[in-house]
Amino acid sequence: MRAGVYRGPGKVGLVERPLPEPGPGEVRLRIGACGLCGTDLHMVHSPSPIIEPGSTMGHEMAGIVDDLGPGVRGFAAGESVVVEPLASCGDCEPCRDGRDSICRKLQLYGLRRPGGFADAVVVPAHRLYRAPRSLPAPSASLAEPFAVAVHGLRLADAGSVTPPARLLVLGAGTIGLAVVAVARAWGFGYVATTARYPHQARLAKQLGAHDVIDAGAGEDLSGFDADLVVETVGGLADTMSPAGIALAPGGTICILGVFTGLLTLDPLMLLGKEARLQWSNCYARRPGQEDFAEAVRILAGAGDGCAGLLTHQVPLDEIERAFEIAGDKRSGAVKVTVIP
Repeated sequence: MRAGVYRGPGKVGLVERPLPEPGPGEVRLRIGACGLCGTDLHMVHSPSPIIEPGSTMGHEMAGIVDDLGPGVRGFAAGESVVVEPLASCGDCEPCRDGRDSICRKLQLYGLRRPGGFADAVVVPAHRLYRAPRSLPAPSASLAEPFAVAVHGLRLADAGSVTPPARLLVLGAGTIGLAVVAVARAWGFGYVATTARYPHQARLAKQLGAHDVIDAGAGEDLSGFDADLVVETVGGLADTMSPAGIALAPGGTICILGVFTGLLTLDPLMLLGKEARLQWSNCYARRPGQEDFAEAVRILAGAGDGCAGLLTHQVPLDEIERAFEIAGDKRSGAVKVTVIP
């Protein structure tokens, strides 16, 4: 089979690998689509290698069950599924509580284990969630970023019977737009987002944002009084200060962005507002509240309503071009999807 691999700082490429065979409790999938995440870009362009050269990347996976390993029950060849790309110990207290993403031994498919930029991948059967056949593979692969949004909003108590009255999302990349879509699916009364590019603003409106704020205009957010601010930019962005300014007294800031440097906070302002800071990592699988299952439900219910996020689809044979498009802010890309 073909696999898109990390070759070293700034380099990806295509190699041939043996078709993997599923072991006990595992399933082999034929990949239908795999989204290219900002984390993938960070791993490739980091000057210090984060993963081993030769590692198969990609963790936003959707595909078709191809073969079952010994002992697998409940799945059949030909079923459409998405993958929760976590590998955890299964024995620690967080794992037993369904919070695999904070397991001390956590590994991710596409990072420490072979991922979905390939023709096929082998994963444990318990990491699969069925997707309706009516949901095309590229749309189904959005389940991973949507599960990130679901998890963050749940941690921020946004999934309660009475959602926060005013939500502000900082950033309109894939995660920020997924937060907008999930919030509207859950019936939030008012949702606003910041966006840096016109195509992001258009998509935010299509997904249900009531207002879009120009992130490059330096707008004063004092008095915005958001009950919940969700930060999705991360990196080296100075977004925590405006998050605090925009927050209503007693409100919550939920951090979904992956920061790569130290943060600037105004502790006196946050103190005066009795602000709550809620960090969120990946997704959880608590009984009755499986974040991936909710993400699939929202995507299936949206029909074509979220398809606008899928701005570019690139063949696996052109994996280098996929990374070039995703890394070019002028390309108009939101979600680049790799198609075997």
